[in-house]
Amino acid sequence: MAIIIAVLAEVAFISLFLITIGRRRKFISHYPELKRFYDYAMLSFLVGVLGKSVFLLLDLRSNGLLLLTSEQVNLVNAVGNLLALLAAVIFIAGWWSLLTVLTERYELVPVIEFTGKEEGEPLKPGLYLCNLPNCYPVIAKLLRGRAGLIVSRHPPEVVRERLNIEKTPILWLSTVRDKNAVSPTRLEFLLQTMVDFIRKTDDPKIIFLDGVEYLILENGFAPVFKFLTTLKDYTTIYNTVVIVPLNEEALDERIVNLMHREFEMLRLQP
Repeated sequence: MAIIIAVLAEVAFISLFLITIGRRRKFISHYPELKRFYDYAMLSFLVGVLGKSVFLLLDLRSNGLLLLTSEQVNLVNAVGNLLALLAAVIFIAGWWSLLTVLTERYELVPVIEFTGKEEGEPLKPGLYLCNLPNCYPVIAKLLRGRAGLIVSRHPPEVVRERLNIEKTPILWLSTVRDKNAVSPTRLEFLLQTMVDFIRKTDDPKIIFLDGVEYLILENGFAPVFKFLTTLKDYTTIYNTVVIVPLNEEALDERIVNLMHREFEMLRLQP
């Protein structure tokens, strides 16, 4: 009976490992920064399965199904323990990789980089669409007297040069492994990060969310629309203006109509 249970456990472990391999690509596409952790965990699981297979030989011997000399038993036991130790070391390395990714998360500190107030009528909190060919001059104006956050498809150094900013935090929509980067498929993480920034202070804030077409391409329109409407709800509570550039020519007409129905157009000119 014991040997049957051992064999079934081995089959279950192998099946679970094969499922892990099959899910790897989908997992990494959603959480690219956790690729190293996933691979370490998968390798640790494989080595552990091999170790279990080695110890299975001892179970077969105990049930009289396999003949092994004392020297062979010692060798099998040593190999099994070595594989178990190796699996533990690999798992620890993977766990360290996971903790490193989670604890090195980019800290978004609200900083008012430019003093003063915007010209003309103050802009009330909310989410606004910007259909100007270049929204950067508008953002530069709105950064006066407001703590800003920039989310962009462009690398941080490019954005800083265009807006002439140094301290304003920037998130890069990219699958590149970088402390400033956020994968476009991680909408929930991106939303939570932005909400955390919004909630840190009741002072006026502005978020420039550039790359909504990219988010729609990677996630589909429905999840992104829900993401934007949720963000809009938070802006009205925490004194925040969100500006979303929209390339209407790159989107379906139905999508554009829904966006206009839910969100206001920015009337402020550069």
